[in-house]
Amino acid sequence: MLNILDLLKFQGYPIEAAQKELATLQSYSKDQFEDWRTKKGWETAKFHYEHNPLYKKLVGKHFPDRWEDLPIVKKKDIQVDFTEKLSHGISKKDLHFGNTSGSSGIPLKFAKDKFCHSMTWALIVDRYQKIGFSQNDFQARFYGIPLGFPQYHKERLKDKLMNRYRFIVFDFSDQNMEFYIQNFKTKKFIYTYGYTNSQLFFARYLQKKGIVLKDICPTLKGSIVTSEQCTEEDKVFLESQFGLPVYNEYGASELEFLAMTDHEGKRRLSSETVIAEVADENYQILNPEEGGSFIFTNIYNKAMPFIRYEVGDLGAFKRDSYSIQDELTQLNGRLNDTIVLPSGRKAPGFSLYYISKHLTTSFLKLDEYQVRQIQRDTFEVDVVMEEPLDARSISCIQEAFDTYLEKGLTLRLKKVDQINREKSGKLKHFLSLLEEPNS
Repeated sequence: MLNILDLLKFQGYPIEAAQKELATLQSYSKDQFEDWRTKKGWETAKFHYEHNPLYKKLVGKHFPDRWEDLPIVKKKDIQVDFTEKLSHGISKKDLHFGNTSGSSGIPLKFAKDKFCHSMTWALIVDRYQKIGFSQNDFQARFYGIPLGFPQYHKERLKDKLMNRYRFIVFDFSDQNMEFYIQNFKTKKFIYTYGYTNSQLFFARYLQKKGIVLKDICPTLKGSIVTSEQCTEEDKVFLESQFGLPVYNEYGASELEFLAMTDHEGKRRLSSETVIAEVADENYQILNPEEGGSFIFTNIYNKAMPFIRYEVGDLGAFKRDSYSIQDELTQLNGRLNDTIVLPSGRKAPGFSLYYISKHLTTSFLKLDEYQVRQIQRDTFEVDVVMEEPLDARSISCIQEAFDTYLEKGLTLRLKKVDQINREKSGKLKHFLSLLEEPNS
């Protein structure tokens, strides 16, 4: 069995050094830590000002004396050619590369230096250990997967090597739910992990069947929800129907593993690696307990300038007088609806993210899109794209819907200049206009 830390060490990531650094930070008193973090934040900001032309352009001719005078970095600011946003002086072999899903608008290619990525994983392991999970525990994974070759088989191999069993979440039919149940009856899972709405859908099916998940899989110790907002009501329902404690994970792939519920039920921010702020719509900094737009600084990433970065979520947090980790008290965003198909199948709205990825990896580049379901078999699809919406493009989009949802759907395609966003600044990919979308 290969866990993620072994894999990262094999690839040259300094995991042990990162774990040592994290342990040192956690040994500090509150005052010592705050002093260290302030200095670290300034150090990273100044590094980018001196080594990253994009960030220097955003800051201007003079580097400010006050943190509040550093610019708010927005996603559009770093939606430029990759070579333009990388800091100078860091070798490509020392970088970790990734892409966002595009769930908040346009997908973003990003980079972190390897020590920064190692700190992320040191933090994840630390938080998981504190709630009783290890990287070797058998995971029931409620997550999407690319359906194209070879990405599908690559993900399946990773799951096998890393002791995960993936439940495909594009099909919420009763038949597939029964398949889920049979696997939980026969496999010794330690915890569930994955999309909030997928786990909620499974829990609702269990409720209809009169089944508590822990009863049919007694080895389970807990559940982790991620990627989508989990309300307190959702959490209470999941804990009741799964018979397990539920832990809420929050992160932004380009930025950091941002928060995790601890054993006391508090969502602790990743204060060891980020500086958190809350701003109003005019980017004036607010009392964090009042709530507003989250602004995060990754104080370790020297590859790209995620300095005072607007992540696109609304929320609030409370400064802790004793712990070095502040408490995330409110998070708004990442709510998805359910797609109801003519066959009776139900699919989560984030299935559309995989349609977008499928189109991008074939030939069609979508800048943005939004899908509205107006009838069970009819969808209005608005797309922002450079290419003309010709017969070939239409055929490609139809094929993607056939693959990830089902065949026979009517698509009303329209090319538009822009798509309106929600108050949080996020683009909601799916809107259900059915009278009873979840029935």
